[in-house]
Amino acid sequence: MSMSGEECGRGIAGFFTRLVVDMIDSFGMLWNWFMGRFEWSPMRLFAAAIIGLVYLASPIDIVPDVIPFAGWIDDIMVATAVVRLARFDLERYRRWRVKAD
Repeated sequence: MSMSGEECGRGIAGFFTRLVVDMIDSFGMLWNWFMGRFEWSPMRLFAAAIIGLVYLASPIDIVPDVIPFAGWIDDIMVATAVVRLARFDLERYRRWRVKAD
């Protein structure tokens, strides 16, 4: 069950709630695609995920992770960018999931 933007709230808490919900839906979409249930290929999600994983696995960061809290900001920004790149695929998956239920 996914949440809409209004259900997630506003501010920092809403931002992180939407990010978590989008990431969970991304994994659900990939799982359903691999299982053959969701037939539309989520190529934007694949591309965004690969870019995000390469950046997060890379030892080179915009802000080093050894700096408390500030070092995580660039990682959060990358995760947010990955989800935004995959937004079209996520919305299509959510519509499919509503019809499938």
